Amino acid sequence: MTKTIIFDFDGTLVESGQVVFDLFNSFADKYKYTRMPQEQSDYIRTITFKERFKKFNVPLFKIPMLTIDIVRKYKEMIPDLEAIGDIKHVLHELKKAGFKLILISANSKENIRKFLELNDMDYFEEILTSHRFFGRHVTLNNYMKKTKTQSKDIIFVGDEHRDIVACKKSNIKIISVTWGYDFEVLLNEANPDFIVRKPEEILDVIQEAV
Repeated sequence: MTKTIIFDFDGTLVESGQVVFDLFNSFADKYKYTRMPQEQSDYIRTITFKERFKKFNVPLFKIPMLTIDIVRKYKEMIPDLEAIGDIKHVLHELKKAGFKLILISANSKENIRKFLELNDMDYFEEILTSHRFFGRHVTLNNYMKKTKTQSKDIIFVGDEHRDIVACKKSNIKIISVTWGYDFEVLLNEANPDFIVRKPEEILDVIQEAV
């Protein structure tokens, strides 16, 4: 029985795609990689993170420092960011129904808490920080071990191909949302358990999964 719902942050709860896109380009000179052309933004959302980094010549060993820089600069943008559609209502309903809501993100806890505070979305019991672009399953496994939570009692809600890969490694069911960073065609390649196209559909899937 599903008791815990783990949400991704950027792209799933907050409309931050363009902000992250622009921030990525802003550090191109510092880290010596190729900028992503705006006209290719849709195409970029059909290829995986690893493929994006390869295409734009981002050295993998520079990703940790690049992430730190982006997260720091992101802080300045928070007052202008908006929550996705009806996601606040969805979170309210899930919380009211007694689910334990958790957040996971490569973003900083400070940035996330600031956004949640500004948007009156303080529904989460814990924020898990994942610094691994390609190893989010490690964070999930550590959470399950620490809290003695079984994978069958968790469902993940995320917007990226790599979320699906991580959940499969951790044996956690995932609801993939189509309004985030990755297009539906890319999500389908990883074969998620569920796909939703509107926030309120999350409630229907959760009811079915329970």
